[in-house]
Amino acid sequence: MSRTWIFLDLDGPVLDVSRRYHRVHQDLVERLGGWPFPLTAYWEAKRNLVPETEILERAGLSSEAAQEAAARRLSDIEGLGYIALDIPWPWTKTALTDLARIAPLALVTLRNNPELLNWQLEVFGLSRHFTRVISGPGDGTPEAKAALLRGAGISWGPESVLIGDTEVDVASGRALGLRTIALGCGIRTHALLERWSPDALFEDLRQVPGWLTA
Repeated sequence: MSRTWIFLDLDGPVLDVSRRYHRVHQDLVERLGGWPFPLTAYWEAKRNLVPETEILERAGLSSEAAQEAAARRLSDIEGLGYIALDIPWPWTKTALTDLARIAPLALVTLRNNPELLNWQLEVFGLSRHFTRVISGPGDGTPEAKAALLRGAGISWGPESVLIGDTEVDVASGRALGLRTIALGCGIRTHALLERWSPDALFEDLRQVPGWLTA
């Protein structure tokens, strides 16, 4: 039987991943002889959808080195030493508790290492908030995220919603017939998210329970 679900992306809506992303950038650029962006400048570039290779070239790498670093980044970014830099937002647990009173929560995330994902959720005490944790590898496209959720064996009703912080989340939710909520606290700016016309757009999770119950 179909039921209402709240599907959440992890990186951005639930966790602040800016330090992890920046540390990978810093380590790669320093290793290749460039000058890393400061955290604030790097994160602002990412939030404004500046391509990774362009950021790397601005940091002093040649085009070839930038391509190499961008490819290496994808394999490095889920390593334990980097994953350990993520932190929940100060409001994460309270917001998840409020959301779970409305409908069951399912975490949906493109992660290559389920063991590290489970470790991270346990360390932060987040596992108890989720009825389901759905993860798997993917290429970061809406199709990959939609396929992940389609294969999870969940039947959701028309009031179900997907909460994320990127254009990929909005597009994948729309492809699945879900309502979409975009959050500006993650890796895209509020202005960019507005262009993709989610059903609702908020700064962070704290505003979502009120919208869902209005």
